[in-house]
Amino acid sequence: MENTMDGNLRKIFSKYNPIDCITLLYIFLTTLLLIFGTGRYENTAEHYLVRSGMFIFIWLIVRLEEMFPGRMLRILHQLYPLLFLSYFYPETCYLHSIFPGVLDAGIIRLEVALFGFLPSEAFSRCCPQAWFSELMHFGYFSFYLIILFLVVWYYIKYPLLAGKKVFIFLFSFYIFYLIFIFFPSEGPQYFLPVPEKKVPAGCFFTGLMQKILLFDRPTGAFPSSHIGITWLIMFFFFSDNRKIFCWWLVPAVLLTFATVYIKAHYVVDVIAGFLMVPPLVWSGNKIYDLFFATHTVPGEEPAMIETL
Repeated sequence: MENTMDGNLRKIFSKYNPIDCITLLYIFLTTLLLIFGTGRYENTAEHYLVRSGMFIFIWLIVRLEEMFPGRMLRILHQLYPLLFLSYFYPETCYLHSIFPGVLDAGIIRLEVALFGFLPSEAFSRCCPQAWFSELMHFGYFSFYLIILFLVVWYYIKYPLLAGKKVFIFLFSFYIFYLIFIFFPSEGPQYFLPVPEKKVPAGCFFTGLMQKILLFDRPTGAFPSSHIGITWLIMFFFFSDNRKIFCWWLVPAVLLTFATVYIKAHYVVDVIAGFLMVPPLVWSGNKIYDLFFATHTVPGEEPAMIETL
């Protein structure tokens, strides 16, 4: 009977893909934090309700794919956490509220000691031209474009690799978010006083980013997830298709400078974001291979690297 129960449990959990598992683990860990912070958090009912909805959604998408197997549902099953990220990121501001202080003052002292000035304040002051501001805001906006391209391109070009790439991508985001919760920092755009945090005006992309940043929160500056995720994706491109890597190299470099120019991050955040990439790639691969190797399609061939 025990073997039968064990077999039934294995059968149930085998329907959940690696992306479900890593997402459910993040939800579980942050739910524990909500429980731990009972009495110190306000309006926790909303967060418990959202989590309940997420659990139901995941269960439902698993059931639908089981009942109506097909490529579209399979892709939706692997990509739904992208919608969850839009909730998880601002929630880090709420979750870190029970921890005292932010890291910004220490980061500013470190940068002044290293450079003799604050680069995030000086950069935009030295380059106030409207065209340059527009270029920097386009660079920052390209973060959303490179994520969209990653998803679409891998599912079209290398569908057998897409699941693992998206797993490592989401795993990395969740690690960043946990750091943001336990080691909070706001970034120059929130921490600096009004004159120092002003950014020169541009045109279209400046206005677009200002609208997007209305939904932003004072959280997630150190280390920079924009830098970490962008260059993690660039590593994927470099590994699997050098032409695509070259196409995205300029936007990725612009984004790197833009994070400091628009005062979303300190230079220290950028450096830390870069340094996060190798351990995230390594640990994401190891975890996937250790726990989810059975989810690899039998006979799957590794993607051929396409060079220039």
